[in-house]
Amino acid sequence: MASFSFDIVSEIDKAEMNNVFMQAEKEIQGRYDFKGTSAAIDWLDDKKGLKITGDNDWQVDAILDIVRKKLAGAVSQAKFWIYQKRKLFRT
Repeated sequence: MASFSFDIVSEIDKAEMNNVFMQAEKEIQGRYDFKGTSAAIDWLDDKKGLKITGDNDWQVDAILDIVRKKLAGAVSQAKFWIYQKRKLFRT
C-alpha cells in the first residue's frame, strides 16, 4: 500500500474552505455516477482537514479532483494542502 503526500505551507481562510466543502458536497450528491455508492466528503473531527470516501480508487480520485477544482476557483493564491491516500479494507 503506497502513501502519497504533497505539502505547501500557508494560512487557510476557514470560510473559503467551508465554501469549498459545501460546493464539493453538493456536486457529489448530484452526480449520477455516485448515486447508491459510499462516495462522500466529510470534515475530520477537528475540522482541520477533509476525509474523502469512495468505493474504489476511481471515486476517490474523482472527488479529489472536484475538491481541487473548487479550491482553485475559490482561492486566488496558494493555500495549505496535504494529500494522503489510504486504502481501507472492509472485514
